[in-house]
Amino acid sequence: MGSGMTKVAFVVLSMAVFLSACTDSETAGETNTVVTQDTISLQKNSDVYATWDDFYKQDDATFSIDSFMLTDTFPGKMLIQTFKPTDSFYNLFGSLLVYNSDSSAFIDCYSSSWIIEKDNKGVLNAREAEVDQEVAVINTKTNIRTRVFFCGPSCQVQKAFWYNDDIVGIMGLMTEYADEFYTPTIWFVDIHNGLTIPYQHHSSVSLVHADDFVKKYMESKGVKVLY
Repeated sequence: MGSGMTKVAFVVLSMAVFLSACTDSETAGETNTVVTQDTISLQKNSDVYATWDDFYKQDDATFSIDSFMLTDTFPGKMLIQTFKPTDSFYNLFGSLLVYNSDSSAFIDCYSSSWIIEKDNKGVLNAREAEVDQEVAVINTKTNIRTRVFFCGPSCQVQKAFWYNDDIVGIMGLMTEYADEFYTPTIWFVDIHNGLTIPYQHHSSVSLVHADDFVKKYMESKGVKVLY
């Protein structure tokens, strides 16, 4: 797409989700076709991509966020639950949570697939647990947890950020064959209806090399990764 701002307008289909306040099961919703417009720019909030961009440029000089291409948009399947984070949750995962502009909500993209424990020296140690991964948004005022993204071993979630108060961005890797080579991908997800807009790089990377990014990122947040 060359340098400069990459923009793609997309149509957001608004979904009405009916929530039962005390259930942990998936909620069924009816779709309303209320059309609104929004624009994704891969240059907006460019600082959030910096460490990811720099990491992959070490092995691929052509790696650049503005070279990512839009692929097929798809409707996400959200899971809505009641969830009140405990002090223990904050003590273990607090440094990895990403808050929105007014701290009324945060993104959690690690607690479902990582186990973090504190050793006798007070050091937080993390190890992978589940191959399935999910990214959730927790509303700190209503104690509602909304799973906005889910994938199995065919992808790796590496880092998440707020594109704006309605859309989260998820940086990670995706493969169709679950082999050692994965394609860098950024998924933009509307947290109200699950609509997912993925952008992908034109070449793949080794998963072995990619694991180093997660390790470096988590350790920059004070969590030691054990493999």
